[in-house]
Amino acid sequence: MDDDIFRGFDFMEQFPVLHDLVICRKSSCYDKKGGNDNGFTNKAEHIRKVGKRGAVYLDAIGPGCVFLYAEAWLNHFKQRPKWIEKAHVKRIGRVQFFFNGESEPQIDVPVNRFVGPEPFTFPLAYTPEQSTGSTVTYVPMPYPESLKVFVTGGQTFCWGLHFYYHTYPRGTQVPAWSRETDLSAARAALDYETACRPAGQIVHQLQDLVLQPGESREIFASDQGGTIKCLRMRLPEDDAAVKSLMLKAWWDDDREPSLNGPLSLFYAVENRWAPKPMAINLHAEMRGVVVGQDKEGLFFLRLPMPFSRRARLVIENRGTAAATIAEVWIESDETVTPGLGKSAGYLRTQFRESHQLTPGRDYVMAEIQGRGHIAGTVLAVEDTAECCLEGDERCYTDGGRSPLIIGDATETYFGGSWYFCEEAFALPLYGAPTFRMKSQVGGSPADITMYRFHVTDYFPFRGSARFSIQHGGFNEVPGNYRSLIFYYHLSDPSLTQTDYLSMADPESLRAHGFSAAPVRTRMRDGFFDGEFNGMDIGTLKRPKWMSPIAWMFYWTWWGGNRRRPPKDSPDRVSFTVAEHDRPHEFTVKIDPQADAVMLRRVLDQSVPDQRARIEVDGKLAGIWFNTGNNKWKIFAEDDLILDPSATRGKEKITLRVAPESLIWTAAEYTVFSIVTP
Repeated sequence: MDDDIFRGFDFMEQFPVLHDLVICRKSSCYDKKGGNDNGFTNKAEHIRKVGKRGAVYLDAIGPGCVFLYAEAWLNHFKQRPKWIEKAHVKRIGRVQFFFNGESEPQIDVPVNRFVGPEPFTFPLAYTPEQSTGSTVTYVPMPYPESLKVFVTGGQTFCWGLHFYYHTYPRGTQVPAWSRETDLSAARAALDYETACRPAGQIVHQLQDLVLQPGESREIFASDQGGTIKCLRMRLPEDDAAVKSLMLKAWWDDDREPSLNGPLSLFYAVENRWAPKPMAINLHAEMRGVVVGQDKEGLFFLRLPMPFSRRARLVIENRGTAAATIAEVWIESDETVTPGLGKSAGYLRTQFRESHQLTPGRDYVMAEIQGRGHIAGTVLAVEDTAECCLEGDERCYTDGGRSPLIIGDATETYFGGSWYFCEEAFALPLYGAPTFRMKSQVGGSPADITMYRFHVTDYFPFRGSARFSIQHGGFNEVPGNYRSLIFYYHLSDPSLTQTDYLSMADPESLRAHGFSAAPVRTRMRDGFFDGEFNGMDIGTLKRPKWMSPIAWMFYWTWWGGNRRRPPKDSPDRVSFTVAEHDRPHEFTVKIDPQADAVMLRRVLDQSVPDQRARIEVDGKLAGIWFNTGNNKWKIFAEDDLILDPSATRGKEKITLRVAPESLIWTAAEYTVFSIVTP
């Protein structure tokens, strides 16, 4: 696994490779009550309090690796004077990283000094000035055993941390973190100069491609294997045209196009040439490494698009006027990603748009069946109140009822903070290159185009994925959303359910040879975190005399902290929860052909810091640690992939759960076998 951690930056070769035994998680400052108090009061947005001022923000069991770390505090350079920021930073204090149970932190810096010392420098790390209010680093921080992040003044109001991290099965070898790790290849991969150079040995070029309304033109065709590495185009500087020109691609045996979406989203240029005048009308120089504009003025999309037998690319004009693309450059080579169709996937997209957003429900950007990983997002909002950016992103994988990825704002998902400080910016892997607003007043109608690519912090899934984002902090903001999700994918899932155990069913317990009675069993009634958390604020009608941002402020700071979900909420669920304080065993069926086994457990997360050793036939196969707690949304569903060496070749296994915390809770266990070709 050592190579995989650092080779992820070689995304032009590695991105199609699938990772069935990796789980991506996020730790953020989202409001556990289900409202929009995302780091504002910091009463419960961290994992746990330490003393009067300190707080733990990450407490993870290895093997694992943090691939993205971000901070935000009161540093909006347009709204807050420096003396306020200075006092705020002083109160927050120092960020300390404790690796592998060590008593002394290997990283111990003031919160506003994380970026600057090596290795946390550009282009692997970005200052708040570069990233519109956020400190962000992509320097990988692996941990073989554990990682705890403590902030000395972590209970301070109006600030927060974000971590995207991967967890691996026990037995996976990951290196210990070191400041001396050679990251030169990673820096080269994120260098804009690299993106300007040809990505493939073969260049297919077209000039003055004119498309009449309703016309489709083939721009590339091949009847042998290869990989398209980069699509460069000199786009028409016409917003209506780039929104209407649809790029489609078919790989191998596709019946439907794998790629299908408007050029405006493929290149993250939606609203860049919008004719409507705006008080704020900002467009950043596109200096990304996946999407951007090269020195010759051509916009590029640099993602590997492998195919083993044939490929076809088409552009279709769905507009009402003729459109011209002055130049098209398709850079490719004849190599095919090893394992394509088995251990590597095809690049696909899902294009979604909505002009009638559903009150109280997320805007769904992608729903995917099969196996793969989410690789990137382009999202454009148009003529929509700026406070839509309060919305959190959420990613559910493999049919789970709890999102493993749950964020705390749209702009923090796209690398900024404080509504991007009303600025446009473009960095190697993320940005908001277009920021337009009707007036200088916060919360005014805005056109904002954003992108982010997950070259190292990808979201793997084995059976399905559902990726959504709120439109406003309560899904209360009406507006216009358009999005394009990029993902690598194979249609057949690698995940199959092979057993299920209900703690409420005596027959199920007997059939699985369950031993050791629980301390007690309780019928519990409540909600899961995420979209289906029972909060109905988004469905309430806003008074006409109240602006969208005033309505948001009221519910964020006052009403939302007092409102409870209705008793008849369709999101409400009930479980019989067993509580254990001693070891217990049960036997489950698995597929003898499985590469690994994944356990899923429904737990009562109002009980803090639940931890247990998971043994398979007497061998330690994993440590299951559910950090922190949530007394408002009490249910969670969590996954653990067991050490493959403990399960391989077996038809059934005996699981021994040995609690290391005072209480271990479970309502259900579901057993999945992961089988790859």
